[in-house]
Amino acid sequence: MSGAFPAVTVGVPVYNAAQYLTETLRSIRAQTFTDFELVISDNASTDGTRAICNSFARADSRIRYVRQDANIGAPRNHNALVALARGRYFKWSSASDLIEPEFLARCVPILDSRPDVALVYSRTRFFDATTGSVRDYADGLNLLSDDPLERYKECDRRLAENNALYGVIRIEALRSSTLHWDYRSSDMELVVELALYGKFVEVPQPLFYRRTEPGARYDPARHRAFYPHQLVAHDVFCAWQTLGQMLHAAHRAPLSFSERARLYDYLARRVWWRRKRLLGAQA
Repeated sequence: MSGAFPAVTVGVPVYNAAQYLTETLRSIRAQTFTDFELVISDNASTDGTRAICNSFARADSRIRYVRQDANIGAPRNHNALVALARGRYFKWSSASDLIEPEFLARCVPILDSRPDVALVYSRTRFFDATTGSVRDYADGLNLLSDDPLERYKECDRRLAENNALYGVIRIEALRSSTLHWDYRSSDMELVVELALYGKFVEVPQPLFYRRTEPGARYDPARHRAFYPHQLVAHDVFCAWQTLGQMLHAAHRAPLSFSERARLYDYLARRVWWRRKRLLGAQA
């Protein structure tokens, strides 16, 4: 790490993540690009997560371990890592996924050489270590238009698995954004919003390995532990939360008057298309 301020902050939000955490942290430490810090925010885990994190922090001065006093929920734990970051670029990593050793080495130079780019991500390889199944996936979010609204609309139309959330992002774009809100799928709206701040570049190789074993990804049975501040889990409530996040994003984005007007027009039409969901009616 070059001085007090690394090029990249890799933020790992964890909650009762002991099952896969060691392998995840090893994959981050194995990066060929070494100018990074690894910050772990432990959401008051009650399993062996704390011991694993302390062990890694003692072994590597680039690693900082922060433990929350109580469960603040997954969205706020993700946001806490952005506040703790010292790098000019930021990458979230779940506690169960892996990255190839050259992940950062492939993403960072693009951001260094392209000030018009806000996010760089690689293609994804879904894997199940138990069954051995593997599936490569391309998100199709190579968003290179100079028009921020065109990037926004394309991202809104194409975004599905949201693997791009685990790419490398300019920290100033993240800190200017709405970040995560207290409802499930807020991360989708965050990535769409980031398209207003710059272009997205896809590295064509699958350097991000996303685990699919039961328990490795979001489990509806654990919803309350992940979203303790969400007052209502009903789809209608989430739809209104989504609308609120989109409007907030449109208000704060770095857009010209005409660009903002076009964005509000698009959002108005989007509300009309999804009016049944907002009203709780069946499609």
